Amino acid sequence: MNKTTLRTLIIGGGVVLLGIILILCFTLLKPVVPTPPTVPESSIAAAQSKYTLREYQGKIALYGSDLTEPEEVFEIYTDTLPEMDILRLQEGITADSLEEAQAYLDDFDS
Repeated sequence: MNKTTLRTLIIGGGVVLLGIILILCFTLLKPVVPTPPTVPESSIAAAQSKYTLREYQGKIALYGSDLTEPEEVFEIYTDTLPEMDILRLQEGITADSLEEAQAYLDDFDS
């Protein structure tokens, strides 16, 4: 190989290498867009519903829109319920009306 061909190959290789480096820089160094925090579906449903049944000190309690303190605590002990119902109560069972909440309570009390 003569010097001109060698020089052309070296320059061509350098250009290709530079192109690869630039492509990698632009694809790997994309700005990171933060994803919004996810809200559990039970929290969304609770915010849209008027009432929520939850476990409170081993009993079933009825909460209004303020989920910090129960409006009423019932003499239905959660340890007597099936495991699936206990899990649902820990997440919060939402109701749009007192009648709907009462229907859930009747089911738990039977």
